Amino acid sequence: MRTGSMLLVTLVSGGVVAAAQAPDLKRMDVVERSVPAGPVAIVDKTPVEGADFLREYRRHLKNFMQMMDNPELTDEFRVRAGLTILGEMIQHEILLREAERRGISIPDGDVEKEYQDKLRRFEEMLAEELGQKPTEAQILERAGQNREEAKQSIREQLMAERISEIIAKETDVTVTTEEARDYYDKNPNLFQQPGKMHLWQILIVPKPNPTKADESAWKRAEESAEKARSRILAGEQFATVARDVSEAPDAAKGGDLGMLPVVELPPFFVNIASGMNPGDISGVFRSEFGVHLIRLVATEDADKVSFEQAEPSIRRMLRRIKTEDAVLHFCEPVVNDPERTKIFIQLERTLAALTGK
Repeated sequence: MRTGSMLLVTLVSGGVVAAAQAPDLKRMDVVERSVPAGPVAIVDKTPVEGADFLREYRRHLKNFMQMMDNPELTDEFRVRAGLTILGEMIQHEILLREAERRGISIPDGDVEKEYQDKLRRFEEMLAEELGQKPTEAQILERAGQNREEAKQSIREQLMAERISEIIAKETDVTVTTEEARDYYDKNPNLFQQPGKMHLWQILIVPKPNPTKADESAWKRAEESAEKARSRILAGEQFATVARDVSEAPDAAKGGDLGMLPVVELPPFFVNIASGMNPGDISGVFRSEFGVHLIRLVATEDADKVSFEQAEPSIRRMLRRIKTEDAVLHFCEPVVNDPERTKIFIQLERTLAALTGK
């Protein structure tokens, strides 16, 4: 694989996990034990490096564990994840080779614009973790890339997207109104406007910040939140206590978040508030931002989205699916040709041994 391994492109989803200098094979997972010292595959004489594969594989697992609240990952799940990542990286190389064959290039201005857009997004997300706005150098350090490597990653991503669109056009990928209507009718639960919740909140931040705070700091923050809760239960107004102790940006407004769609609220707020009745005060709970206490003021039910409102997004989604299918069909001959695609990591054999199939 060439210089860029899409690290900056995917930094926000998990960053880079450094490889150990002397790995203990007994402690490594079933996929990592299978990775050879060199490339995991060669596509039209271009290597897909094992180090790049490991970075993407680890990022994928970290994303999943964060999304599912640290589930236990079985060996079968890990191998299937490895196969997915391997397939995506091989397809990426095939698309790049095809883009080069057709003379497709990405203007430097487009690369620079995408680079700056990603930097801004990463600055916002990493600021919570670091407690301050990160510098460009800090973001690149997290990605394990310098500026040139990051831009090359972005250039390759844009090239793959460009050739995918060309393949879709050449294979006449279209979505009709009838297809969109059929999807709408068969998936009614997907077309509900989100319900709304009106919440008040109190936030206590462990010192010096949630990222660097130790357990004793978290417990002190919880004690402060418990005292605030006791004051409210004893008869003080929530807004008064919030203005007194909360460290949230809305403290001056008494912690009033207003009536918001649930999709605009932190998921942990929604999960807690979903089990409450209007007027209830939650228990004290933690999040990545600190220790919280919320009061549910009111809720509004969801409304149905009309087909006319939903049609543009349905068309985009179905077209994306059809484009992915067209690209997969385009790549299959290369993947299945042993002279063009050579694979050196035996994940399919490992999966068969695990499943008995």
